[in-house]
Amino acid sequence: MPISIPLKNSINKLIASEFELVKNKLLDIDFDDQYITKLVKEVTSTSKNGKLLRPILTLLIGKLSPSYNDTVKSSIVNMSIAIELLHTASLIHDDIVDNATHRRGEKSFNNLYGNDMAVMMGDIIFAKSAMYVCETKNIDVVNKFANTIVDLSMGQLHEMNSRNDLTQDKTKYFYRIEKKTASLFETATWSGGELAGFDKNHSDMLKNYGKNLGYAFQIFDDIKDFTELEKNNRSGKNVGLDISNGIFTLPIILSFEQDRKNNPVYLYNLKNKKININQLRIYLNDKGFITKSLEIGNEYINKSKISLATFESVELKNILYKVADSIKSY
Repeated sequence: MPISIPLKNSINKLIASEFELVKNKLLDIDFDDQYITKLVKEVTSTSKNGKLLRPILTLLIGKLSPSYNDTVKSSIVNMSIAIELLHTASLIHDDIVDNATHRRGEKSFNNLYGNDMAVMMGDIIFAKSAMYVCETKNIDVVNKFANTIVDLSMGQLHEMNSRNDLTQDKTKYFYRIEKKTASLFETATWSGGELAGFDKNHSDMLKNYGKNLGYAFQIFDDIKDFTELEKNNRSGKNVGLDISNGIFTLPIILSFEQDRKNNPVYLYNLKNKKININQLRIYLNDKGFITKSLEIGNEYINKSKISLATFESVELKNILYKVADSIKSY
């Protein structure tokens, strides 16, 4: 679901010129090679169908800082492009692993060109994202970005290793999504503060805000894997793909605590992919596991807001609060 119209309008008023720069530069990425540039533009052009939430966070934090000037503007625009390219590259690789056929409402790159081409496309966009980070000329930001690439890869590897594992618990799940999702949100918000000249205390608040927001984002996204079955998959994603690939998300992992003792037939069918996903949705809903997952997601939204409780910029704090509340609608 898109961000609410009133909030979108508020954000556009604040970062209109910066956001337009980011979108245009994503479309105008050049590799001094006509063939490669054409292929990359096929991927980056789909960003207009994405949420662009991570770069929006970086832009908002930079624009609403007390030290905002042309230098800050240049840095946060480059960082926002890097954040979106890193996210895009990770999605390309995820789609290969998951055998996804669609992304952002269109056929995925691996579906169009095959896995071999998709691997290389992900790699080249990863590399290009690093070039934009280097343009910030901030070594701490460069280091954080490099660590985030490692985190994303670790998260994906842990997800692959956990396939069809009925013994996994919430601890393993939260570690996995911390690496795969929360790390990039954390980098998006922390780097915005760092590049905009916030002191360490405020940058740390922004970092914690982003990390908790990332947890919430992934939890609500996992829930949609079941709830959007009733909406005919209007999100442009492969709804139900996680469960078909043996990836157990929060609602199912919560059910393990009960089902290991009480429902061995259900677990057997789940492991052997004999579960009808619509029936599974009904089961998880009736047993309260989807509701419990929603409650946990809301807890992380509250944690993200609490992280900014003593933040001095009321304007920035209020808009970030609204972004956090909007996560429920994504």
